[in-house]
Amino acid sequence: MKTKITIKGKTETQGPGGYPQETWSDLFGEKVWCKWVNAYGQELFEGLRLDLKEAATITMRYSDKVNPKCEIYREDDSKPYEVISVNDILDKHQFLEIKVKRKVKA
Repeated sequence: MKTKITIKGKTETQGPGGYPQETWSDLFGEKVWCKWVNAYGQELFEGLRLDLKEAATITMRYSDKVNPKCEIYREDDSKPYEVISVNDILDKHQFLEIKVKRKVKA
């Protein structure tokens, strides 16, 4: 595990005028060590077919804070990745496998 990532979670609060307002905050307060593997080979072609931009797989220590609504930032990259899926490997609460893709602005 030699890549550092920042994982941000969304909090919805009531903004001015009573409208909902989203704020993103760091879930762990610091960068998290993980193993980052970009999609390649057959996985890359399947991702392109499904229109997944810059897909990757992240393996990190288990935490129940990570969910599909999170955004993930790789080390010094300011563009976020969105979570496709979160898998507790072997359901042992030791490691998480997270599938991500580059977030596209709407």
